[in-house]
Amino acid sequence: MADSKAKIGPVKYLTQVQQEAKKVVWPTSRETMVTTILVLIMVVLFGVFFFFVDWISANGVTYLLKIGTSTAGSGAGG
Repeated sequence: MADSKAKIGPVKYLTQVQQEAKKVVWPTSRETMVTTILVLIMVVLFGVFFFFVDWISANGVTYLLKIGTSTAGSGAGG
């Protein structure tokens, strides 16, 4: 069964790469700046969100452990 893609030489390959590279549309400096700012804003927002989730979780576990240790000694087995 023959391979569907024909093999090409390195010179033709590099020529095709160069032709495709000319078709690339690079973002403007304004687009890059706006996108960078949006990414930084999202990073800060997610950082704050996960900070509070972690803080609430840690305090919740600490609270539950304090309840468990304060009631552990008052059982009927003592």
